[in-house]
Amino acid sequence: MGWLALLLILLSPAAAAPLPDYLRTALTQFKPDAPADWAYTLTTRRNETHMVERYDPARPPAARWTLLQWQGRAPTPEEAEKYLRSRPQADSGGTKANFTKDDIEPGSLTLVREDESVSEWTGRFRETSTGADKMLGRLTLRLLVDKRIPHVAEYRLSLQEPYSPVLGVKMHTLDVTVRYQAPADSHPALPADQTSRFTGRILFFSTQEELQLTYTDYTPPSPELSR
Repeated sequence: MGWLALLLILLSPAAAAPLPDYLRTALTQFKPDAPADWAYTLTTRRNETHMVERYDPARPPAARWTLLQWQGRAPTPEEAEKYLRSRPQADSGGTKANFTKDDIEPGSLTLVREDESVSEWTGRFRETSTGADKMLGRLTLRLLVDKRIPHVAEYRLSLQEPYSPVLGVKMHTLDVTVRYQAPADSHPALPADQTSRFTGRILFFSTQEELQLTYTDYTPPSPELSR
C-alpha cells in the first residue's frame, strides 16, 4: 500500500458505531406525549397557580377536560365555567412535546455514560425537523435509556444559548425534563412528570416561568376506542 493511500485512510472519517439493540428498541417505541386514547389526571403547577384536571377521551370533544381542583380546592361554578370556555379542545392532555421520535437524528447520538441499568446519550435533531424558526436546532437533547426494559426513561431539552424567536422576545434559558413510567404488559411507557424552567424578556419586561406537570390515575382505552 502506498503512503498516499494510507494517508487517505487515516484521514477519512470513521464509520459511526452501530447503535446497541436496546437503544434502537427504545427509540422505536418512544412516544414523547401521553397517548391520546388513555384517560388520566393531570396536576399542573405553574408559578403560583395549582390546578388538577381529568382528561377522558371517551367523552365528547368539548367535554374531555374536567377541572377537579383550582388552587387546592374545588372550583366555584364561575371558575368551572371560565375553565370550560378557556380550555382548548385537544386530543391529548398536558403540554405537547415539540418533537417526535422521527425528529431525532440517530447518527448524532453519542454515549455520555452507562452502567448495568441505564445509559445516557446526547444528540441533535434532523435538519429537516428544526422548523422555520429553527427552534429544535437550538436545543440540546439528552436521553436517559433503561437497558433492562428498553425504553426512554427520561429526556431533557436545554437551550444552547440565548435566542430571539421573534422580534421583541428574548429567550435566555429553557430547560425541560420529562420522566416516564416503565412499560409493562398492560401499558406502554407513559409520562410520569414534567418540569420546565424558562427565563427571558418580552419587550422591556423580564419574564420567568416554572412549570411542573404530574400524570396519575391512567386508565386504558375502552375496547370501543381501541378498535
